[in-house]
Amino acid sequence: MNGDAQHTHWSDPGTQHGRLKELPTQASAIPDALESFVIHDAAARSLGYSVPPAAETDRNVRTVAKLLDLAVKRDARPLTRERALADYLYGRCHDFALIATSVLRENGIPARSRVGYASYLLPGRWEDHWVCEHWARGRWAILDAELGSRARTRFGIEFDVSDVPETGWRSAASIWRSIRSGAVEADTCGVSFVGISGKWFVASAILRDAAALAGIECLPWDYWGPARDFCAAREVTPEQAREIDSLADALDPAPATRQKAEAVLDCFPWARPTPTILTFADGRTGTEVALTAQ
Repeated sequence: MNGDAQHTHWSDPGTQHGRLKELPTQASAIPDALESFVIHDAAARSLGYSVPPAAETDRNVRTVAKLLDLAVKRDARPLTRERALADYLYGRCHDFALIATSVLRENGIPARSRVGYASYLLPGRWEDHWVCEHWARGRWAILDAELGSRARTRFGIEFDVSDVPETGWRSAASIWRSIRSGAVEADTCGVSFVGISGKWFVASAILRDAAALAGIECLPWDYWGPARDFCAAREVTPEQAREIDSLADALDPAPATRQKAEAVLDCFPWARPTPTILTFADGRTGTEVALTAQ
């Protein structure tokens, strides 16, 4: 369990160690604090705000160190001080989850980014959604770090955002298994605002969750191994589906520790991220990048 309290390449705050300490360590307080300097770029657009040109690439930043560098460069005041909207970080759920994970790890609390699907963002849909899983009261609990006070009001959230119920968020592996059993329709699972859904996307998300559990925290639009085929063909062959079935069985329930998650990747080497991955930074064109690129 202690390994999950250790930083990864992606969660390490680097020279911004002191600034990270400005944020609260209580999981339930983290979403409100993040809402002071991070906003989902799609949420900003839906509220009628355009993303500043300098912030258009924020969602492609891979490390907490770089994210905090940008935040402090735009506004050097404490991170808990709300800034002008032009000075915010414009990210995605991945960024909220990774920063929250970093805060908790910085304070010795086991935490990990998770890839799955939320039912509370859009009625009738399971929306692709990254969260922070943290160790609390002797078990892993789901923290949705994107649900600050304004977001809770917008989505009508009444549950404890530091302990999201299973009816609200489920892992990619869990959703896949429900698709396979017929309990969930594949076309209700994806990213509505960019028009992506289906089994192929859920299968790809399982690889991203397997990596995140093992401490390899990629971006939501990164593809490697068989996920490259899923992305290109927009389908999963019967043989590939059987392989994903086995991986999903190993990930649902999730491995208890990072070490055990690494062992899962050892058993399924084709699911392990490769040194070079395919990423869709602009949402349309795939680019080959180094896994550890910032």
